[in-house]
Amino acid sequence: MKRLVSLLALFVLGATLALADETAEVYRRLYLEAQGLSQKYAAALNLVQLQDPSVAPILSDALTELINTQKDYSRPSDQELYGRTLRIVAQALGDYKYIDAAPSLWDAVQQVPDPLVKAEALIALGKMRALDYAERISLLLRDLDFKPTDDPDFGEKVAYGAILSLEKLKDVRGFSPVFFASVGWYSQRVRQQAASALPNIVDDPTDPIAQIIRNEPADRKVLALNAEINSKAPDDHKIQTAILALNLGHEKVPADKIDARTFSELRKSALRALITLRAQGDAPVPGCQNSYAKGYDDEERLLALAALGVNGTDPAAGALRDIILQLNTDQQSGVTDDTRNRMARAAIENAAQTKNKLVRPVLMSVAANDKWSGNIILAAQNALKAIP
Repeated sequence: MKRLVSLLALFVLGATLALADETAEVYRRLYLEAQGLSQKYAAALNLVQLQDPSVAPILSDALTELINTQKDYSRPSDQELYGRTLRIVAQALGDYKYIDAAPSLWDAVQQVPDPLVKAEALIALGKMRALDYAERISLLLRDLDFKPTDDPDFGEKVAYGAILSLEKLKDVRGFSPVFFASVGWYSQRVRQQAASALPNIVDDPTDPIAQIIRNEPADRKVLALNAEINSKAPDDHKIQTAILALNLGHEKVPADKIDARTFSELRKSALRALITLRAQGDAPVPGCQNSYAKGYDDEERLLALAALGVNGTDPAAGALRDIILQLNTDQQSGVTDDTRNRMARAAIENAAQTKNKLVRPVLMSVAANDKWSGNIILAAQNALKAIP
């Protein structure tokens, strides 16, 4: 009995598949025999509505035929229907992930002037993960990013399709052009789409982000650093990028106040990342020392002290020791103000965070210096208790 049921099931399945194949063949013939664009559109729509992946080769042939005969539909009255036909075919090929259609889809991008067709073909290439075209799509978007097209609406539509395509391709080569699209000349809708696509393109965007931080203006450096921090990159890569941004943030001393503030934001973002990631080692120390000594404002200087505190290594502890020593010497000489007191307390508390014995002697000197306020002396005493 079980065998009979199995045989019946196989028979029904075979009959169903045969019927689907027969239906697809009927529509293929209808498409080939269609007279005029309206009939071709109807046949293509019927094929798509079957929702059967077996029709993908037929749709691929239809796409090729439509591209090769586009001169036959040059009349304005044909253009809208011609574009609609291409779009439904391209969308279906993408949904079916029919990779054999990739060359024809790229031909549509290059040869069909309708921006919506170009965009749909680009999206389809992304859906099927046609990685052979990742470089070409990246370059296409890069060129669009440079400046507005003669018809901005045209450029935006194509760029939008390229952004969605690169998001689905998930190839690192797509990161930079999508980043620049997020800060480019496009409308807010396109820029927002690019910004939301960035985290999905590649888990670890460290290499392209490092290039952006090295070569772009300060405002873009800040955005690139934040993209790295919010990515899924390993913590050590994020730390390397933060150190790079911090050091580059100190290379230039801008005369312009707006530039100076932006470079400060870059350094502050880098310092916050170093604190959050508890970055250790020698590499972060010089940048932290520069931010303390030449910081744009007190916030940057306090962040530098905190980054040295979580670092805790001998170079970081040595830097805090030298800072506290200078403040203590100034206090003994009668040089004092509220800012110095605030920095002294922060430096002492972060020295305690290091739990490094290098800072013990200078903390003892502060605790014994009766020219400090009681709060500073108490902070030094508590810090000494925290260090083994």
